[in-house]
Amino acid sequence: MKDQPLVSVIIPLYNAERYIEQCIRSVLNQTWPNIELIVVDDGSTDNSYAIVKRFEDENVKILRQANQGASAAKQNGLNNAKGQYIQYLDADDLLDRDKINRQVFALLKEPNKIAVCKTVHFFGDDVENYIEEEDNFFQAYLDEPLNFLIKLYGGFDLTGGMIQPNAFLTPKTIIDKAGPWDSSISPCTDEDGEYFTRVILNSAGIVFDPAAFNYYRKTKSKNSLSGQLNPVTRLNLINSIWTKHLYMMSFAKSPAQETLIHNATYRSFDELKVQIYLVYNDLAAQIENYQNKLSPSLKTKYHTMGGVFINAISKVFGWKTAKRFQILKQKLLKF
Repeated sequence: MKDQPLVSVIIPLYNAERYIEQCIRSVLNQTWPNIELIVVDDGSTDNSYAIVKRFEDENVKILRQANQGASAAKQNGLNNAKGQYIQYLDADDLLDRDKINRQVFALLKEPNKIAVCKTVHFFGDDVENYIEEEDNFFQAYLDEPLNFLIKLYGGFDLTGGMIQPNAFLTPKTIIDKAGPWDSSISPCTDEDGEYFTRVILNSAGIVFDPAAFNYYRKTKSKNSLSGQLNPVTRLNLINSIWTKHLYMMSFAKSPAQETLIHNATYRSFDELKVQIYLVYNDLAAQIENYQNKLSPSLKTKYHTMGGVFINAISKVFGWKTAKRFQILKQKLLKF
């Protein structure tokens, strides 16, 4: 077993007492034989720390820190990791038993790449009934890291995608080149996106195995950060999107590729602008300034924003009118 490469699994933990044991067991039950597990408790106020302490042994390291956010917790775990490969895992999610095994063997054949897999979405405790992600997105630009990101962020057709961070398995050598987690943009819904943009750009490409899976649990608490419509998280998201843009631009090899990067960043900004319009207009104006610098000819008039009625308004009268109706509807429902 010790002759096999060591994989470090890093779990940032904050108030996940309901799910953390199941998460840990999904790691301990992996078919890959050489794993160290590092759980970083980020100042939990529930029973999470007491639960994970029961698992502590020579292969399971439990760290504790004052609450600093997920990025700081992941970096703490990374600083203590000894593995040749790194697997990040959220405390309420799961790994398929063969996930790490399949991805390690794939990376042994292509050592300068990173591995990615499909994500299975399930709700609450119902692991048996799930929605399996389609794999058509992963078929394009696997050997071209920058174009892979342009595709992911919608630069080719203004239709973006998403990769769940648990889906990756990454050689530590590539992570070292990419640099540490950026806690300056925390809290933010795109901390993982900024980090893995750098990781992907510093790789030779992506290895996709359609038979490997990770399981993403959808709960109300899971989406709590996404629901925090406050100026701090949204400003951090603006900074994250722009930081990703600058990283991608530094890898561009032609004016045509630069234009595609501009389109991708414009689309990311567009999605956020629609979300905060009439709520934080100063930030929306800041986004529009960025967009005008990027692609002034792109003026998206239609956005999918909610139910059939709101979407119909958006398609006919534009998203700003639809947004006004959406906010009015939300206010009326409170009465």
